Amino acid sequence: MTIEPDARPTPPRATYRLQFDAGFGFAEAGALAPYLATLGISHVYAAPVFAARPGSTHGYDVTDPTRINPELGGEAGFRAMAAAFREQGLGLILDIVPNHMGIGTDNAYWQSVLREGPASPYADWFDIDWDHPEVPGRILLPILGKSYGAALADGDLALKTGEDGPAVWAHDTHRLPLRPEDAEALGRESGAVERLNADREALDALIARQHWRVAKFEIDHGVMNYRRFFTVSDLAGVRVERPEVFEATHRLILDLVGEGLVDGLRIDHIDGLYDPADYCLRLRAAAPRPILIWVEKILGEHEDLPAGWEVDGTTGYEFANLINGLLVPPETEDALDDAYAAFIGHALSVPEMVHAAKVEIMIGRMAGELDALLAAMVAVARDDPQSRDIAPHVLRAALVEFVAALDVYRTYADAAGLAASERARIDAALAAARAAPGAPGIGPDAFDFLGALLTLDRPEGLPILRRLQQFTGPVMAKGVEDTVLYRHSRLIALNEVGCEPGVYGMSVEEFHAANAARARDLPACLLTGSTHDTKRGEDARARIAALALDPAAFSRAASDWFELLADPAQPVDRNEIWFFFQMLLGAWPMEWRPDHPVGHQELDALRPRLREAMLKSSREASVNTRWVNGDPDYEAALLALVDRALDAGPGNRFLARFRATEAALFPASIGNALIGTVLRFTVPGVPDIYRGAELWEQSLVDPDNRRPVDFAEREEMLRALRNGTGAPLLGGVARGGPKLALVAALLAHRKTNPELYSRGEYVPIETGNARLLAFARRWGEVTIATVVRLPGATMNIELGALGLVGSWRDLVAPAISGDPAAEPFAAAPVAVLARY
Repeated sequence: MTIEPDARPTPPRATYRLQFDAGFGFAEAGALAPYLATLGISHVYAAPVFAARPGSTHGYDVTDPTRINPELGGEAGFRAMAAAFREQGLGLILDIVPNHMGIGTDNAYWQSVLREGPASPYADWFDIDWDHPEVPGRILLPILGKSYGAALADGDLALKTGEDGPAVWAHDTHRLPLRPEDAEALGRESGAVERLNADREALDALIARQHWRVAKFEIDHGVMNYRRFFTVSDLAGVRVERPEVFEATHRLILDLVGEGLVDGLRIDHIDGLYDPADYCLRLRAAAPRPILIWVEKILGEHEDLPAGWEVDGTTGYEFANLINGLLVPPETEDALDDAYAAFIGHALSVPEMVHAAKVEIMIGRMAGELDALLAAMVAVARDDPQSRDIAPHVLRAALVEFVAALDVYRTYADAAGLAASERARIDAALAAARAAPGAPGIGPDAFDFLGALLTLDRPEGLPILRRLQQFTGPVMAKGVEDTVLYRHSRLIALNEVGCEPGVYGMSVEEFHAANAARARDLPACLLTGSTHDTKRGEDARARIAALALDPAAFSRAASDWFELLADPAQPVDRNEIWFFFQMLLGAWPMEWRPDHPVGHQELDALRPRLREAMLKSSREASVNTRWVNGDPDYEAALLALVDRALDAGPGNRFLARFRATEAALFPASIGNALIGTVLRFTVPGVPDIYRGAELWEQSLVDPDNRRPVDFAEREEMLRALRNGTGAPLLGGVARGGPKLALVAALLAHRKTNPELYSRGEYVPIETGNARLLAFARRWGEVTIATVVRLPGATMNIELGALGLVGSWRDLVAPAISGDPAAEPFAAAPVAVLARY
């Protein structure tokens, strides 16, 4: 089925992302409707709203997709919120999670599977290998904090009775139901629970009969018999490709669409699904009325969103990385490389880092999934005399090299097989794997067999390829996003979800090409600056990117700071110190100007955020410490360095020198932030505002980016702006007034010129200068021109030389300065010129 573009709803003017938790539910969101409408957005873009684990801070651990989360206000609260939005003319987009569920005590479907095993009516909901040789007929649960024997002996496994029947409880937090026949037998014996808890051997025998097996959490590195979300063992993969599972898990979602309460859907982790194309087409066909559909999809450097999915775009990570690249002058790359290598003491090869990290993930935290794939391949090999002699360990090595060489999250196959472009990508990865340093020890036979399977030259290849496609995405995510981006610290403004590690800068021509393609193919694609998944908020990245203007100055400052902070008794990896200096600059609040006293109270609020973010970053990098079996001494040294840096005492010479550097970079930081904001609101696509990011957004990695937002402050500032108070009187640059005023002005222009932005032509303007960006948007008689002096530019801008003659009104300078007569570029390195 092909849906013509005109049959779909009008794209949003702009979306506003809201995150829910126990402190911010449906009532609080509904109360924001007048503010959001006044700001100028058209649609609220809501995090998952379905029943999740108690106390969930994000909603992606859905436990029941057939119920609205009672902690957020339940169905009545959701309907009241939707009505409040509708009253203000706001649409609603929902984030849904078809790939996985939160499992455990609070998931009734999972509890049924644990109790009844393969006979459960929900056994086919989850992606479970009931024939796994380690646990045949059972589910392996890596939930114990110690070995099974120790947990049994120490009483951490105990039989209890309750309303739902008898169950074994692990650590008093995990309910493990008994088989019906065992529960019935216990019910017939008086005192059975007490007897079994007193007799550890008898309890062990009872546990051995169940459909589940509990083990120490670390076993999931080597043995897993259910698909999970990445390496998170309490999020189990759902078989949404099965029609009955799709129908059951989407019934409520589609009912809300049919009632007119929901206008669009955002699909979480589309690459985790067995067949993403089939899912997207089925979802669109099942929708009772036309809706917009976006997918969370990380695109590789030379990868396009498959046209056959019939979706309206991605969630916009690729756009965030376009902006990151534009803000970095390409000509400073060599200087920054040299400065970075000199500081850490050696040069780094990004391709080697990517290969090593992906291999580490496969043979470490995802070895269970790797071995399951290998077992399926070995079974095929053994049935064929031509491949029977390939040793499993050799085939495993070939598989590892192939996945490490694959340059995208995954490939795609359908019932018709592989498209030519998909086969070419597989062939390229196979060629790279054959050329890898370890390939000579593998030999050609294993690669030949692997290639025949994965290119579907062998009929047995399709189910194995489909499984592999669900494996390669998590390997890329954990190996690159969650490892390499914390190891390669050259300029962490560029280390963002969806980036190409090591790529530095972007040309104006590349930026134009990306925008032209989006205007042609996906005009309703979301354009994001920040999300709940970004490593750093948009304005934190803008601040860090300013370091690229003068790598030598940063190198001198970093060396000076290191001498002031280093403690020989507690050494810290210089690579992580280089990372920390950038993180501190990004997070340093804009309002803390040189004349703003920063004392104990301010630093006491910032310090915990930096401590938590640095500890997470170091553990993700897995060089000096890690999440499991980490190095507490190193972690103590790292946190001590953060504490020394943010010591409010008079003897902290580092802080004074850091603030001097921060002040020198401040104008460039603000310029970068305003450039990013203007481009997001003027290029083709739908701008998305992350909660609170209409002011400066300097969050660090989650959970920092889920901190409460002061909406009262934002409402007050917007009210003052509407009453005629200029941006400088909204607290000035430091408080974020100019950004709020700019966002409001651009949204107002989008509201009065909807077709210009949703359907308007994108026309690059030739500037003759690599650091001067200009383009026009045209629809009928309406034209705007965006002109940007990119970081590193030194020229004066003559509008006439760009062909911009006649009468133009700038939307940027008056909004930022509060002066209606302000000239273009008087207040920022960017102008949006409207012809009048």
